[in-house]
Amino acid sequence: MKANLASGTDLRPSPWVNFDVVQRWPTNARDCDVVWDARTDKIPLDDASVDEIYAGYLLLHVSRPHHEPLMREMYRVLQPGGVITIDEVNMRAAMQRWLDNPRDESATTILWGEHGSIHGAQFEEFDTHRSGHTMATLVALMQSVGFRSVERMQIHASAVWYAMTLRGVK
Repeated sequence: MKANLASGTDLRPSPWVNFDVVQRWPTNARDCDVVWDARTDKIPLDDASVDEIYAGYLLLHVSRPHHEPLMREMYRVLQPGGVITIDEVNMRAAMQRWLDNPRDESATTILWGEHGSIHGAQFEEFDTHRSGHTMATLVALMQSVGFRSVERMQIHASAVWYAMTLRGVK
């Protein structure tokens, strides 16, 4: 089994199970598989039941106090030797781009989110960006709960200037 946490508009086909706080984003052709609120719910899976986890911009959308408990939950459900891929905004790059040009709309959106401008006002709460990480803070968080062999990888085109993707092993 593979878990796609905070799937948003990136719904993946089986064997992926897509978890999100919104049942169906307006641009999606189908619902997510499991409605799940990362701020309040444990991941509804058994211990060591998942081969692979992908968490795309999950931490970005929840406040900092949720990060360690979420990381512990991801560690709990991942089986030994399982792989986690965490995709987040590189806040160092995003902040620097915004500081260099505060009128850069792409940097503004990456830092603070779409605030409902893309998916509609009813989704504003979930389109807001609440926190972020640098490479050092994300590596430290992953290692603090037990992930090993944490390293940066590239899964996006170079045009996705803000991407920071880390892979670790339980």
